[in-house]
Amino acid sequence: MKLDLNRIEKYLLEIIENTGKIEAILGKTNIEEKSLNEINILALKYLVIEISEAMANVLQHLLAKQYGIAVKGYLDTVKKAHEKGIISNELIKKLKPFFDFRNSLIHRYWVIDDATFLKNLSKGYNDLSDFCVEIKNFLKGGSFDGNTTQ
Repeated sequence: MKLDLNRIEKYLLEIIENTGKIEAILGKTNIEEKSLNEINILALKYLVIEISEAMANVLQHLLAKQYGIAVKGYLDTVKKAHEKGIISNELIKKLKPFFDFRNSLIHRYWVIDDATFLKNLSKGYNDLSDFCVEIKNFLKGGSFDGNTTQ
């Protein structure tokens, strides 16, 4: 089965662009002062959903085309991608809350506390770009730290 590198690159670009939008919104405020308005908070939540979807699409494509593996949902996708060495254990730990958060927003399992959301997002949004780096290294046959594997 053949990987569609253009498709993967499209998703990675979407992740980078949306991460930049998150940075632009968060850069305008002091999270401690809670100075973001409702529209910005809703925009951030939407961006996290979009990024989570794009990350899952990349992983699902790699698993299906590279290994012939089917997945059942987001957390299964992340788990199997880790098992196949597509993403590192360290990054899994950082990204799992984003996938959990996406599921909570989509399925409305519980009300998301905006202050907690903003605090966690402001601390962790750079991890979203790290995902792109690890995927690019994987596609080049490299390791998680950017070195090529032999």
